[in-house]
Amino acid sequence: MKKKAVFIGNSIVAGYPWSRSKSFVSLLRREPDFNIINKGVNGDTTAGILARFPEDVISAAPDAVFIMSGTNDFVYRDATPQEAFGNLEKMARMCREAGAEPVFITPLPVDTTMAESMWLVGMGVSYAAVNRDLETLSQLIRDSGEAFVDMNRRFAEYRDSVGDPELVYVDGLHPMPEGHSFIAGCVKKFMEEHFLADKKG
Repeated sequence: MKKKAVFIGNSIVAGYPWSRSKSFVSLLRREPDFNIINKGVNGDTTAGILARFPEDVISAAPDAVFIMSGTNDFVYRDATPQEAFGNLEKMARMCREAGAEPVFITPLPVDTTMAESMWLVGMGVSYAAVNRDLETLSQLIRDSGEAFVDMNRRFAEYRDSVGDPELVYVDGLHPMPEGHSFIAGCVKKFMEEHFLADKKG
């Protein structure tokens, strides 16, 4: 029987600015062992995701829930890393109470130069501060004992290997289609090792 996995988060989960079919979540739908549901919403924060979590996630009765959020919390200064992590932990508790396994996906780093010239220009956003908060949140996730896919580090390695940020990001925050493919590959590897090891072993 296929395992049901819900992916919930912000615009990166939704696939912005590309069609939803090009998001990393949709790329994972090709995997035969999972029934995958995409609940990404553009612009959402950890507080917004927490508010819709019962309807969008728990009601679907999933086996696993992948949660990727935090960037908008820090771009809009809606929460500190500790507050955002607290919201994530509340989601994780809700998952376990419903018999689902929570998996955090650490948020992607932003490219400060691109973002400053292409995203919310003139709004006074310090993308260097956003990156610091993203790293702090990612470290809280790493230290939490929860299952996680570390895209904060892995995507930074991918960006550095490509060399040209314009081949990696649309606007400093959102990945190009190739970036979505890279994320899908990392998450697929985790899913196979974490959920299918017994089946394939």
